[in-house]
Amino acid sequence: MRDWIMGIFAASLLGAMALALCPRGRVYTVTKMVCGVVCALAVASPLVKLDPESLAVSMAEYRRQAEILAANGEEEGKMLERTYIEEECAAYICAKAAEKGAEVKDASVLARWDDGGLVWYPWSATVDGAYSPDLASVIEGDLGIPPERQEWSDDG
Repeated sequence: MRDWIMGIFAASLLGAMALALCPRGRVYTVTKMVCGVVCALAVASPLVKLDPESLAVSMAEYRRQAEILAANGEEEGKMLERTYIEEECAAYICAKAAEKGAEVKDASVLARWDDGGLVWYPWSATVDGAYSPDLASVIEGDLGIPPERQEWSDDG
């Protein structure tokens, strides 16, 4: 890369010097054209040295890396979506607990991936507080988490 930039710089500098020393007229016009061609060749010089086989290998490697990055991005997106759903469901449980007057300090939800529907859904809930039948019913009805997958703990 450094050699290429130095080549462009040298061609430009020599062209500028040649044009500065050249008298105006036909010779100047021809010199200007030759300097332009030399500068264009200096810019295009990496294309002359291009090896088609190594280019094909490089392109295949870039394509493979792009596929890996895309797969990683998709997986990371799924994890972010899962975290979002778990946090929103936990916040919903806490809000409903406050609404119903249940003594709940905190809640957490575990989401699972549904391959059939291609979505995350709430699978289980852990509620830090005293058991409330009303809240347990809301968790089951609104979030679809049955009582056997609800865990209640009262530290107080």
